Amino acid sequence: MLKISLARVCVLLLLLFAGLPVFAQTDQERAESLFQEGYTLYQQRYSPNAFTKFKEAAQLGHAEAAYYAGNILRRNSTYITPEAEEFYRQAAEGGDVYAMLRFAQKGRMCGTLRNCDYDREEWLDRAKEIALPKAEAGDTEAMMVVSLVFGIGGDLDEEFEWVKRAAEGGHAFAQYWLATGLLGDQDMGFYWTDKGRREDILMWLRASAEQGFPKAMLKLAVKLREQGQLEEARYWVERMAETDYYDALVEAGVQIMMGPDIGKVLSPTISYHFEKPRPVEGAAILLAVHREKGKDEPLELIEYYQDYLTPEIMAEAKERSKELLVDTPIIYYLPKFGM
Repeated sequence: MLKISLARVCVLLLLLFAGLPVFAQTDQERAESLFQEGYTLYQQRYSPNAFTKFKEAAQLGHAEAAYYAGNILRRNSTYITPEAEEFYRQAAEGGDVYAMLRFAQKGRMCGTLRNCDYDREEWLDRAKEIALPKAEAGDTEAMMVVSLVFGIGGDLDEEFEWVKRAAEGGHAFAQYWLATGLLGDQDMGFYWTDKGRREDILMWLRASAEQGFPKAMLKLAVKLREQGQLEEARYWVERMAETDYYDALVEAGVQIMMGPDIGKVLSPTISYHFEKPRPVEGAAILLAVHREKGKDEPLELIEYYQDYLTPEIMAEAKERSKELLVDTPIIYYLPKFGM
């Protein structure tokens, strides 16, 4: 009988396995990859395609993907449908606090027939138990969750305080939401004068914009323009042109393209009073956005300015647009817990 030494067997096995192909991703890695693909599509507002990715990731056990799948279904029907509830429940049981908060919401969020059979207070308590220790330890994302817990529970003062703490901790969305939502739209917080409130709104918008949050850049530029602080406003328009946020890119493109002419072409109230138009640069941005998104709005804005755009300008703008926003998804910065 042929005898083979143990060492030789080991060598043969190593050679055998070395020649085999690398195994595919684990389920966890595959789920995370699908989630990231779905999240990009979601932020691009390609919800049907995003849902397919989220659903597949959820089937592999990805809790956050299940939350977003539920979100898409809920937004399509206004209420939490049975299918949406199933995804939210998977996410909540997997530890996603935002799914727990969906179950804690009142009124129209609760079931097509408003006959939810889950305990709102229990889910609210579970979310708080998870988030509060992290928030008290300085986790700003957890602070935002705690603010929602108090907001849903009806304690608006505590909601405000936790958003403010997150903003003070450097959370860019908290800074933006504090400025636009709580201090702005909802007039929360005490101020002796409207001027003091406006100054704080600008302060928090600047803080968020300086961290690169494009929604804050756009809101800040508009607020500064309205208050006549045009030099700083123009600076933020230029910064907006370098982002991946649809609304900011369109605003920057049209303002840069038309410059001071925007007052007579569209409206004097929206002019940032740029020194001169830069039609090639601005039109290139709008053309690139149109190429990436397929929307008519950028082309319509170029059409408004057609009397100022020679064939040579447009040819140069088209050429330059080919270098812009390449491999850059144009997104909308949808919040995780929006309507």
